[in-house]
Amino acid sequence: MASKRTSLDTEPDTVGKVPTQPKMKKPSPPKAPEPKCSCIGSCRTRKCPCGKKGEACDDSCKCMGCVNPFNILAEYNIDLSDAAEDACLMDNIFKVKDLRGRLEQSYELECCEESVQLKDMLPGVAQCPGEECGYEWQFSWCWNRFVDEEKRPRYHCEKCRFCADYRSDHCEICNRCYFAGHWGIFECPCTPESDVDSDPEERETCAVM
Repeated sequence: MASKRTSLDTEPDTVGKVPTQPKMKKPSPPKAPEPKCSCIGSCRTRKCPCGKKGEACDDSCKCMGCVNPFNILAEYNIDLSDAAEDACLMDNIFKVKDLRGRLEQSYELECCEESVQLKDMLPGVAQCPGEECGYEWQFSWCWNRFVDEEKRPRYHCEKCRFCADYRSDHCEICNRCYFAGHWGIFECPCTPESDVDSDPEERETCAVM
């Protein structure tokens, strides 16, 4: 019987041969990004996923005939993330027919009769650009005017989705805003415990505003 040494000597010589490398798989092509929205309409409603989040549509979207109002805000270099935090803006921006015209519209501030364009005062609270003034104003999209943020700050009810007098509060019983007074001490008229001595003229003024 041949020895193990003899059998090894009869095997083919494999010394110096480079082992075969496994074939590398070709990398898969990168997946196309998911479209942010695929609106068939004009992206002018809260149904648009982009507009609902306060974002502009971009090249990844598959919307048709897009007129997303946040694209217009972006054209004017208005901070979209801050704009999305403004409940009054979010509740009204889709209703504005000529947004560019509104943004370029001039308003006179009562503090020093300074004329400003809306685009320069958004979003949030802005200061009067008048020399040595700096008075604070905030725009109400519901009323289409600037509100005195220092003395009569804007109150936009997120449940009613409308601006009311700054002394208002929302009633969870009748689901409406009512005049609560400077210190919020008045009850809603829908409750039996409401203060009958509260000024009815002030309540009426509040309702009109």
